Amino acid sequence: MKISSALKLIFDLSKNDFKVRYAGSFLGVVWGVVNPLITLLVYWFVFEVGFRSGARPDGTPFIVWLSCGMVIWFFLSESLSSSSNSFLEYSYLVKKVSFKIIILPLVKILSSFYNHLFFLAVLILILLVHGIKADITNIQVFYYLICSAYLLIGIGLITSSLVVFVRDIGQIVGIAIQIGFWLIPIVWSPEIISEKYIKWFKLNPIYYLVEGYRDTFVENVWFWHRYNQTAYFWILSTIILFVGYKLFKKLKPHFADVL
Repeated sequence: MKISSALKLIFDLSKNDFKVRYAGSFLGVVWGVVNPLITLLVYWFVFEVGFRSGARPDGTPFIVWLSCGMVIWFFLSESLSSSSNSFLEYSYLVKKVSFKIIILPLVKILSSFYNHLFFLAVLILILLVHGIKADITNIQVFYYLICSAYLLIGIGLITSSLVVFVRDIGQIVGIAIQIGFWLIPIVWSPEIISEKYIKWFKLNPIYYLVEGYRDTFVENVWFWHRYNQTAYFWILSTIILFVGYKLFKKLKPHFADVL
C-alpha cells in the first residue's frame, strides 16, 4: 500500500468513525463536546468555587491552568480508550488478509483528534477572555500533538492486541484512565508535593504532555528547555512503540481465530 493511499484510507476511516460514533442520537456530534465540557465546568466549580483554589502563585487564573491540563487529557483518555478496542470494533477488517490492520489504532486516535480541535478552540477563547495573549511558543502545540500520537500509537498497539485475547484488558484500561487522572497534576498542583516525591510522578509520560500544554499556552516555555524530561519522554515512548509493534506482529496471525 502506497503512503498516499494509506494516509487517505486512514483519514477516510477516521472521518467515518467520528460520524458513526454519534449516529442515531438527536444531538449527534454535539455530545462529543458537551460531556467533556460539562466535566471541565464541574471540576472548575468544585476546585475554584468550592475549595477556593483561586489563582495560581504566578497569578494565572485557575480556570486557565485547569483547562490546559483537561483539554489534552480529554484527547489522551478518549484516544486510549477507543484505540484499545479498535481490532474488536473493526473485526470484519481484521479478517481481511490484504488489509493493513496496524492502522486501526491510528484511525481511532485521529477520530478523537477531531473533538480535540474543538477543545483547542475553547481553550484559546478562555485564554483570550482572561487577557492571555498569543505567544510564539503557542506553535509548539503541534509538537506536543506529535508527541501524544507517538505515545498513543505504542500504547494502542499493546492494548488493542491484548484485548483480542483477553477482553478484560478493556476494563483494566478504563480503570487505569480513572486512576491516572488523579496521578497527574491536572486538577492538583505539582507544587503541593515535595521534590522528593514529584520525580516519581514525572516518570509518567503523560505528565510531560499535560505540563507541556501549560508550557505552550501559559508558561511560554520551549520544550527543549525541559531537555531531561524531553529526552526521557522520547526514549520511553520509543520503547513502548517498539514493544507494541513486536507484540502486534507476534499476535496478529491469531487474531482471526478468536474474533
